[in-house]
Amino acid sequence: MVLLDDSFASIATAVRLGRSVYQNIRKFLIYVFSSNIGELGPILAATFAGFPLVPVSAVQILAIDLGSDVMPALALGAERPEPDVMDRPPRSRHERLFSAAVVGRILFLGGIQALGVCAVFFWHIHSSGIPFDDFTEDHPVYREAVTLAQGGIVLSQFFVSLAVRTDRQSIPKAGLLSNPALLAAGGFGVALMAAISYLPPLQAVFNTAPLDATDWAVLAGLGTLPLLADEVRKAWLRRRADRRKGGPR
Repeated sequence: MVLLDDSFASIATAVRLGRSVYQNIRKFLIYVFSSNIGELGPILAATFAGFPLVPVSAVQILAIDLGSDVMPALALGAERPEPDVMDRPPRSRHERLFSAAVVGRILFLGGIQALGVCAVFFWHIHSSGIPFDDFTEDHPVYREAVTLAQGGIVLSQFFVSLAVRTDRQSIPKAGLLSNPALLAAGGFGVALMAAISYLPPLQAVFNTAPLDATDWAVLAGLGTLPLLADEVRKAWLRRRADRRKGGPR
C-alpha cells in the first residue's frame, strides 16, 4: 500500500471504499440473477401446469434484459457504502463472490418475484374460464396475460433493485432519493414497458395488449413484495447483530 499523503486515515478510507466496491459487485450479481429467476420461474410453471404457450416470449425477455435490467444494474455500482461497513469483520480470503448468503438472497428475492409473476399470469388465464388447449398466440386473453407477466417482471425488478441497495440498512433510512441514477433507470424501464403495452407497432412485435389502471395497481402491489420481504430480513439481521453486541447501540 502506498500513501499519497501524510495521513494514516487514508488507509481507513481506502479500506472503506474497497469494501464498498466489493459489496456493490455483489449487489449487481444479486439483482441480475434474481431477475433471471423471475423470468425463468413462470416458464417452468407453465410447462409443469400443461399450458401450451409460454408466459413470457423470447423477444419479451430480450426487451427486459436489455431495456429494463442493464441501467439499474449499472446504477447499483454507484451505491454509497453502508454506515456499518467498517464495523463488520474482514471477510475471509477464501470467501467466494457467490457465497451462501449471496445465493440465498438470490433465491429469496427471485423466488418471490417468480411467484408474483406466476400468480398474475395464471389468475388472468383462469379468470377467463377458457380451457388451456383453446389458447393461441393471437388470443386476446393470452396477449393480456403475457403483457401482465412482462409488466410484473419489470415492476418487481424495479423494487428488487431498491431492495439490494443495502445488505442490512433499511431503505427508508438509507434514503429513497439517495441514488437518483437508479430511480431514473427504473423509471426508464417502466416507461419502456408502458410503450410496449400501448403503442401498436410495439404491440405487434411483442404480442402485447394495453393494460388498464387496475392491472398496473395489481402489478405494483405484487412488485413491492420482494422489497417488503427483504426489509423484514434486514430487520432480523439488525436485531441479531444488536443481540451479539449486547444490545442496541
